[in-house]
Order: sequence, then C-alpha cells, then structure tokens
Amino acid sequence: MSGLDIVKELYGLFREERARHQRERGVVWVTDLVSCSLKPVFSLEYEELALSEFFSPPLVLGTLVHRGLEALLSQVLAAKQYRVEVEPERSLEVSVDDAKYTLKGRADLVVTTPEGARIGVEIKTLRGDAALPLEHHVDQARIYNLLFDLEKSYLVYISPERLAQYEVGDRMGLDEVASRIREPRAPRYTWECRYCPFSVICPSKVAKA
Repeated sequence: MSGLDIVKELYGLFREERARHQRERGVVWVTDLVSCSLKPVFSLEYEELALSEFFSPPLVLGTLVHRGLEALLSQVLAAKQYRVEVEPERSLEVSVDDAKYTLKGRADLVVTTPEGARIGVEIKTLRGDAALPLEHHVDQARIYNLLFDLEKSYLVYISPERLAQYEVGDRMGLDEVASRIREPRAPRYTWECRYCPFSVICPSKVAKA
C-alpha cells in the first residue's frame, strides 16, 4: 500500500537545511554573539547533540511559523510595491586584535520601501508570555542593522498570548562586535542552560537554571 509520511518529509527538509549551513572555523554567526559562547564550540564537537536541538518540536513549530509568515508578508508587501528579500545572507570581516573573523548573518526579511529605505523584519515565536522585547533579540536586530545596512528592524513576536512588534533603530558598532568575539561568555544568560542540548556535558552549566 502506497502512503505519504509527512513527518518524515518535514524532518528531511530540516536535515537538508542544516546541511547547507555547516559551521566553519573562523566564521562567527550573529546568533553566536547573542547566546552562550560555548554553543558554537560544542556544535562542532558534538554534532549528534546539536541535531537533537534542531529537530525539537518547539523549533520545528517556530520554523513552520517563520516560513508561513515570510511567504505571507512577501505576498502582501510585494503587492504594495515593496521589494522583499527572504532570508538574505551577508558577511562582514571583523578585526579582533591580530586576528580576522568573518561575521555572517541571515535575516528573516529585508524590505526595501518604495522610497528606498531598507528595513529588517525578525520573526520570533514564544511558548509563553514574557517581558518583551527580549534583550538578546534586540541585540540581534542591532547587529543585523549593521550587517545589512538597515535603517531599522522590527521584532515581530507571535505567541499564544499576543502578536506584537517592536522597533529597533540602533546599530551595534564594530567595536562591540569585536568585544563580544574577544570576551566569550558561557552562559550569556542563565536561562539558556535550561533549554540547551549541551547541558549534559557543559562545565559552565548554571545550577537550577
């Protein structure tokens, strides 16, 4: 009997997506600068644990919401003469003391208005209510404003309790980017340990996080 395994197809899609974005030494992603500094290290050394996070149901749900909203906004904004780039990627060379790093980032949406202004849109899903916007999301938007030369970015939050957006007009300077690369923090936030797939082997795990 022939059949269709939708769950298998979805996980196959996510596996292919991850394979296209393997970590490279000397490359720092925007998300690395707003989260625990040990995560990118462990992602290279413990690939199996990294995969467990990638295929977690909350992350799958967040990915599906991202894809759906990106497609919807692209359609709506294009009809109003906005140019929409979906998940564009950019890189920038950053000097840290005597070393060179490549900062990479992939925004959810970059929208160019009919007047030529460039605006970022970052989609965030939450499992519960929280005091918004979250600090690490604001910092992420600040780095995207620098990397993509944006006038501003909007953080769009979707949760069972609310749908809200917050404007971030500030840019993170190259000095602050270099400082975050130079001075790793593990964890950057105490709550990270609660959800981290590497907590079972991490020497910096925060007790009772």
